Amino acid sequence: MEAAGAASPLPPTEPPPNHPAVAPLAFLLGKWRGEGEGSFPTISSFRYGEEILFSHHPSKPVISYTQKTWKAASGEPMNAESGYWRPRPDGSVDVVIAQSTGLAEVQVIE
Repeated sequence: MEAAGAASPLPPTEPPPNHPAVAPLAFLLGKWRGEGEGSFPTISSFRYGEEILFSHHPSKPVISYTQKTWKAASGEPMNAESGYWRPRPDGSVDVVIAQSTGLAEVQVIE
């Protein structure tokens, strides 16, 4: 028996469809996680964890992007960046990324 005025759970709903412009990149949508090893000539090799999130709002013709890395041994943050991926009608993709270090990148992937 339910108490008077108690809320009942809502039935699950289907997510809205993606904006048609993002269809070529829809396979990227979701959270991606992994580990790797980095090396540079001036420092010792290191292991790190990485997480990338590609998300999308159905009313926008872009995919949002966030990325972060951390030291595998300690969990200490290393790098982070965010931006947008915008598919173009000609098949290319405009990518705009800002890093936590203040560096901004603008790329066209053809």
